Amino acid sequence: MYFLDEQHVSHNPQETARQMYIRHGQNYGADTNRMAEISKTYGNSTLYRRWGATVFDFIFFLFGYICFFISVIQITDRWFLPLAIASRCILLIAFFSYYLLLEGYTGYTLGKFVFRIKVVNGEGKPPGFLKSLIRTLLRLIDTNPLLMGGIPAGISVLVTASRQRIGDLAAGTYVVKVRDLESISKKTMKRSLFIFFTAMVILGASFVNAIFILANSYVPPEALVSKKEQSYVSKDGRFQITAPLDWSTDPDREGKAGIAIFNPYIQKSVVVLSHSKKQLGNITLQQYGKKAENNLTKEWNLSSVGPVSNTTIHGYPALEFTIKGKKDVDKYVTHVVIIKTEKNYYQVLGYAPASKDGRLKKELHDITYSFREVHH
Repeated sequence: MYFLDEQHVSHNPQETARQMYIRHGQNYGADTNRMAEISKTYGNSTLYRRWGATVFDFIFFLFGYICFFISVIQITDRWFLPLAIASRCILLIAFFSYYLLLEGYTGYTLGKFVFRIKVVNGEGKPPGFLKSLIRTLLRLIDTNPLLMGGIPAGISVLVTASRQRIGDLAAGTYVVKVRDLESISKKTMKRSLFIFFTAMVILGASFVNAIFILANSYVPPEALVSKKEQSYVSKDGRFQITAPLDWSTDPDREGKAGIAIFNPYIQKSVVVLSHSKKQLGNITLQQYGKKAENNLTKEWNLSSVGPVSNTTIHGYPALEFTIKGKKDVDKYVTHVVIIKTEKNYYQVLGYAPASKDGRLKKELHDITYSFREVHH
């Protein structure tokens, strides 16, 4: 027969309730929700554990997404936006499935496993698919770090008797400390450990892959353009530029420009446009440059134009400036050179992501300054 003296009960009510549950198990309060009763004995410590587990899971997803994003972004600039959208969709699906399946069938996430807490139903078992679905759907509202920072969940845990967030209240679930549960079977423990270490292996592989891609795509700012180059001539054969061998013709822009080339593995491209002086009429280099500037800024959101400088390219007078702006969700820098020849005006446009402009600037400069007219 188990006995707790009155002094112990009066001074340690939370510990008493917890010990009563552990000692009597299912026989304690036959008509009482076991997990609700034990949850009532928790102080603020359960909130700290839940917060720590949520932060751990968020960092895990953020780190995994960055590694995955680095991998897909390097494939080709032509498909950059669709890949970015697809990667975000994959992240959302993975996020939803992560909580739905792990919590539904094991009661754990990686964060909960580390902080030794578990999601259970009223009988102390994993909640199952339906209850986990309800919790996960409401998680997008009450624990979303990007939406009110998870404040609704924190308030709910503090003010409810059984320390439940909104998702727990709707699903009839509880988050309890592992030490307060009956010993789980070896089979369940092995399954939880297997899931935990599998996720760690996947994350580690993604990290190694991202590092490998970055290492192979890195080019020091001071590195010279490869001496092995090839020339690209316009369709009418009137002008050309020269670029390294890792560049190729851009099929998406080729029909709209005299010359359009890009590097399919790193987001950089060069386009050459030409206009006949005869068609433009009596117009100066500065006027043509201003017209080109106005047209280019319309292509970008929140664009800003750098100072215009005078230069010469193979003896031709030219203007040079940069335009910074956004297209869709991405920031780009456009290096613009306006060239005046005897019969034509030319725009040589070098594009690079703002984040990579520092190390791509010299290569774009060299390609731009390789421009020349072809005299037959």
